[in-house]
Amino acid sequence: MILPRPWVPPGIRPSLAFVLLATGMTPLPAAGPDWMQTLPDGISISRITIPGTHNSAALHEPFPNTTACQSLTLARQLQAGVRFVDLRCRHQNDRFRIYHAPVDQQVSFADCLATLTRFLKANPSETIIVSIKEEHKPADVTRSFLATLETYLAADVWWLREDLPTLGQVRGKLILLRRFASSKALGISATDWKHHRHHTSKHLVIQDLYEPADPGAKWKAITGAFHLDEPGKLHLNFTSGYLKNRLGIPNIRAISGPIHQRLTPYLARAPHLPHGVVILDFATPDLTEAIFRLNFPNPSGAITE
Repeated sequence: MILPRPWVPPGIRPSLAFVLLATGMTPLPAAGPDWMQTLPDGISISRITIPGTHNSAALHEPFPNTTACQSLTLARQLQAGVRFVDLRCRHQNDRFRIYHAPVDQQVSFADCLATLTRFLKANPSETIIVSIKEEHKPADVTRSFLATLETYLAADVWWLREDLPTLGQVRGKLILLRRFASSKALGISATDWKHHRHHTSKHLVIQDLYEPADPGAKWKAITGAFHLDEPGKLHLNFTSGYLKNRLGIPNIRAISGPIHQRLTPYLARAPHLPHGVVILDFATPDLTEAIFRLNFPNPSGAITE
């Protein structure tokens, strides 16, 4: 159904929005690096549609389709509009390296952090949600995972509170999404995490069905999550997953390929309303742009439902 009225973004005066739409000058960003700049400071991050990546720094694998989850570097993902990154850290020698399962991804957490902070320094209107999870087995460590993480957490760079911030509170900052245990409050807690269609915790709604029966089951979980309405919670909708062959070897592209084929036309006709964080394997600039543009009016000035 096409509604004959333009959608007005939060914080934009209706009269201004109508003028912009009538003249074809919609308040759209020029490109991926700074698409958040036209969003109002007062909007909660839970009301923004955000492109994200699963296993964001996993570009390497010993066998095809088994552990690589991205083809774009972390820096290129940020330039394309990604604002949620998923970093899996192996605790080794009291430092963190990025792993996917037992596979070293040939980059340190410090290198990833430098990429993220360098991007925010160049684009201070933006914020990045950083999901951190312990991966594989610790080796040669003298302290806890949390103690090592704290050596990386500069207070002027990170949002470390438990509550969901507004965009204005976190422009130029990294938002910690904590997927590891902590005896004290630290970041947005995501330790209560279930791998089924829809799971709700204090601040989050999560769809992370990573081992579906087939691509159709995964797509049903994704679209079901798009239609959940739980205001005040951050929605994390993972489009990622894998299928196993007869030997039990995972095939990541067996899910990402069919899902991308369905996601592309879906995003083209999706209503320009909050869709949460849409988290991708093998993100492309076209997909990430289609996601973040759901924060802005259609060029036609109509909402599709």
